[in-house]
Amino acid sequence: MTVLFGGRGLLPLLRLQIGALLYGLGLRRGSGRLRVAGACALVALLAVMAVAYLWALGTGMVAADAGDAVPAFAALAGSLAAVALVFVKAPGTVFGCRDYDLVASLPVPVRTVVLARTAPLYGFGVALSTLLSVPLYAAYFSVLPAAPLAVAAAAACSVLAPLAPAAVATLASLALTSVAVRFRRAGAVQLALSALAVAAVIGGSLALGGASPAGDDAAALAAIGDAAGALSSAATSAYPPAAWAAAAVREGSVAGLLSFTALSLALPVVVTLVLAACYPSANAVATSGPRRRARSAATSRTAASPLRALTAKELRRIGSMPFYALNGCAGMLLMVAAAVAISVLGVDALLGSGVIDGVRLDAQAVAALRTQIDAALPWVFGFCGAMSLTAGPSVSLEARASWLMLTAPVGAGTVLASKLLANLVLGGTAAAVSAIALLAGGTSPFLVLQCVAAAVGMLTGFASVALALDAMRPNFAWTAPAEVIKRGLPMMVGALGGALASLGLGFLSVTAAGALGPEASVAVNLVAPTACALVGLAALRAVARRGLPGPGWGE
Repeated sequence: MTVLFGGRGLLPLLRLQIGALLYGLGLRRGSGRLRVAGACALVALLAVMAVAYLWALGTGMVAADAGDAVPAFAALAGSLAAVALVFVKAPGTVFGCRDYDLVASLPVPVRTVVLARTAPLYGFGVALSTLLSVPLYAAYFSVLPAAPLAVAAAAACSVLAPLAPAAVATLASLALTSVAVRFRRAGAVQLALSALAVAAVIGGSLALGGASPAGDDAAALAAIGDAAGALSSAATSAYPPAAWAAAAVREGSVAGLLSFTALSLALPVVVTLVLAACYPSANAVATSGPRRRARSAATSRTAASPLRALTAKELRRIGSMPFYALNGCAGMLLMVAAAVAISVLGVDALLGSGVIDGVRLDAQAVAALRTQIDAALPWVFGFCGAMSLTAGPSVSLEARASWLMLTAPVGAGTVLASKLLANLVLGGTAAAVSAIALLAGGTSPFLVLQCVAAAVGMLTGFASVALALDAMRPNFAWTAPAEVIKRGLPMMVGALGGALASLGLGFLSVTAAGALGPEASVAVNLVAPTACALVGLAALRAVARRGLPGPGWGE
């Protein structure tokens, strides 16, 4: 590859690109040993969990007499992981780069630049594929005979499986990005599609949990393995290279292994050459904005209050940043999903189905715990509300445009209020939809009132706290939005504090219901969220009165 694409400048560009990817994951130079150790420990924990789960899944497939489908399923798992990585990282890394002018001026061939941009994605895809494939193959060879050629083919397929799908995904991602930038509401469309995907995952989890045999873990694992076997069979039909890899592992097919190897190595080379040939035009298309239509004179003269205009600006930013919207609105999506599930299935059916941590309660147990269930239910929505903090990183997200915020002819209170109000508009909409769903499902109006109060109160309180922290110490120097959206201190304090407070207040409500009666739990469910909201608003008001350095922030 180095001979083909020219080695001049390749290694420095590769080091720079790998460092940028690691920086985006939170591993950066000078961040402190404790932070690096914590990030490494988190990665190791997630890897161990994934390995354990896939080992159990592979064992279940073998137990369900679907062991022959394990090789194809391993190739499918590695390929999908690489495809997901490419779709997330390719925009902004391979194309649509903000530093394209600097890169284009480097004294290196374009092919070298493209190779340096794509090689880390292939490398990370190979690492993910190996992590996902090894436990599946280990479960497979622990039962079936392991011939040396089969083991070698399994190792080769684990490494090669993600290369061809990642190459195709790079072109597909470029095509989708080129189309998406033409639409002004592309972010909102992507958010809606992502919400549908989340709903599908939740619905599938509920269906799978409800279909699992009661009290029989082995039968449940075998059922999951049988479903995985059916999925891998469908994959081999739709993607013939997976069948070649499976034949190489199961039957020791040399022809299948050579065909799979040739395709996996040839496609990345072809895609790299194609991207190198049209790299300037591809970047130009991927970074072009939507075509703007001229507004009418009447529309342009329409005046709006500063608070309303700033709130609309915040809502537009949330809609234009799907990553920000999904992280900030995840709790709202879960809130609506929980309300729909309760409305369609009912609380009694959900508790009796075993989808909640595998615990199954009979009708008598549910009836005996009715008071405690009604006391705890509002805090499910309170927990979801506390996880819906779009206002948390909103000050830091101003970034290079922060001077506009700092010099705006309005006070700090107006600016911060607009950010909180945008959060409340979205959260209030989710709470209203949840209330309608609960009422349609037959939930008592008074219990629905408690659910709405818990959701809105916890959202208001902890969004205000997170926003106050972000306004006190904003981070305008971030290089990737994930730094402030996922790893920022305001979001960490707001989300963790809201989760712990919701769990604690839910436990208090259940305890009060058992010791003092349902009236005490109702008081907790109505008073506690109100108190959280008032405390959060008081903290935000104190920050707004103090203001931030710079003109325009004083009251």
